[in-house]
Amino acid sequence: MAGTNKDFYFLEDGGEMGELMRNRDWSKTPIGFPETWPQTLRTTISIILNSPFPMFLFWGKKLKCFYNDAYRPSLGINGKHPSILGMSGKEAWPEIWDDISPLLHQVTDKGESIWRENQLIPIFRNGQIEDVYWTFSYSPVKDESGNISGVLVVCTDTTEAVKAATKLRESERRFREIADLSPIWIWITDKQVNVEYANKELLKYLGLEKSADFTGQTWENMVHPDDIQLVYEGFGEAVRKEENFALEYRVKNASTNKFEWFKVLAVPRYEDKVLKGFIGTAMNIEQQKSFANNLKSEVEIRTRELEDSNIQLEKMNKELQSFAYISSHDLQEPLRKIQMFAEVLLDKEIDNLTEKGKNKFEKIQSAANRMQSLINDLLAYSRADTEKRIFKKIELQHSINEVKNDLAEEFKKKNGKLIIEESCSLEVVPFQFRQLMYNLISNSLKYSKQDVSPVITVKGEIVNELKVSGVILKRNTNYAKITITDNGIGFENQFSDKIFEVFQRLHGKQEYVGTGVGLAIVKKIVQNHHGYINATGEPNVGSVFQIFIPEIHQG
Repeated sequence: MAGTNKDFYFLEDGGEMGELMRNRDWSKTPIGFPETWPQTLRTTISIILNSPFPMFLFWGKKLKCFYNDAYRPSLGINGKHPSILGMSGKEAWPEIWDDISPLLHQVTDKGESIWRENQLIPIFRNGQIEDVYWTFSYSPVKDESGNISGVLVVCTDTTEAVKAATKLRESERRFREIADLSPIWIWITDKQVNVEYANKELLKYLGLEKSADFTGQTWENMVHPDDIQLVYEGFGEAVRKEENFALEYRVKNASTNKFEWFKVLAVPRYEDKVLKGFIGTAMNIEQQKSFANNLKSEVEIRTRELEDSNIQLEKMNKELQSFAYISSHDLQEPLRKIQMFAEVLLDKEIDNLTEKGKNKFEKIQSAANRMQSLINDLLAYSRADTEKRIFKKIELQHSINEVKNDLAEEFKKKNGKLIIEESCSLEVVPFQFRQLMYNLISNSLKYSKQDVSPVITVKGEIVNELKVSGVILKRNTNYAKITITDNGIGFENQFSDKIFEVFQRLHGKQEYVGTGVGLAIVKKIVQNHHGYINATGEPNVGSVFQIFIPEIHQG
């Protein structure tokens, strides 16, 4: 039989199923030899075997089973294939016969065609009963006499598609549940930016019941008139460019009729790389906007106040300059006369004065001298800010030697020593830096112990932030670190900041002469050089001043 079947054209090709049919011994089946098959069966078998679409044929009164290679995968493995080939339908499909036999008889008895889409019909395959979804048609096959001899099934296993659609619907359901619980707006549009979905928060804000109520007119009614053009242009450009967009505009609250600011963000959504619309969110930013506007208003007010303060400051600077002029000329002139006449009286009339009178004149002289020192210090403090600053490179040792020469008499009186351990070079305003060193060294001489010769040590070195701890220095900047150490009376460290304030003194006027301005001048000069200064002390042991000034001036 295998040798004769190959001669029948209707069994040619057909892949695996064609080969099975050609090699089958049909003589042992009720359907008989293929040469006895009616022409209608032959033609239908030929169509089935050569079709790339899944097809199944129920033939004759017993509804014998035939199918092609395209249908073969639907049977799975370890199941019905190939045993049901030529088997009656009832024997081949016992698990679903009660479901499909009425459909088959509807075709064979009434001649009606049937169409079903995504129909659940479980079958035995892969060693078990599986839920399988089918989209299929049942069509009558008529013989040469016009009688219905079979049923042609054209079908597709849509199980994966149905599961994917179910999964997608479940995903969409979960998405909508989550979206409806969100306090921010969530919405989805089509390509023309018509809203297809809006969550409950958005619908509630706009006073709508469902997403279908959301029309283009809704935006025109709810968006602030000053912002509607911005909305149209923003959405329109996003559609043209198929890109993300972010907008801020005002929307009317349906329950209060007040406009509030919202920030709207959206991204395109695609299907098969084709733009289908946008999905977006919107967050109420009314509070942030109000805060920003209030902050802007506050900044404007503070800016105006600062401008007014600058005007007042300029006025005060001019007054300070006037005061400095008066101090240096008008105030010093009568002071000099007081000093001069006091000296004349003490020189010429000393014998005519009582001891009490002499004492009072000496107090007058002392007070005048203190006032002269105070005026000079105030002028120096004022000039530290107002004088023109020209930076030059100097050698620390040279500047210290100049100060030592200026204080030579004081060093001689107190049998003091000034030791320069190390020196370095740096860029400074020379006359200010000299004033800085003079004030610090003279301060150490002034506050030396009465029974101990003062020893003052100066050390200069170049450092940076990596070599110094406890002081905040600029990164990648070299500093000249100048350390001045003495063995004087010292001070409590709790006063290490206070000593740099104007008119601050830690010791009485009678014990140590001074105006309380010298160290304030020192600090101001250091600040003028964008540097830092600190001081530490120990009572009856001495003091240490550390100065950090950029090695190279940074304008």
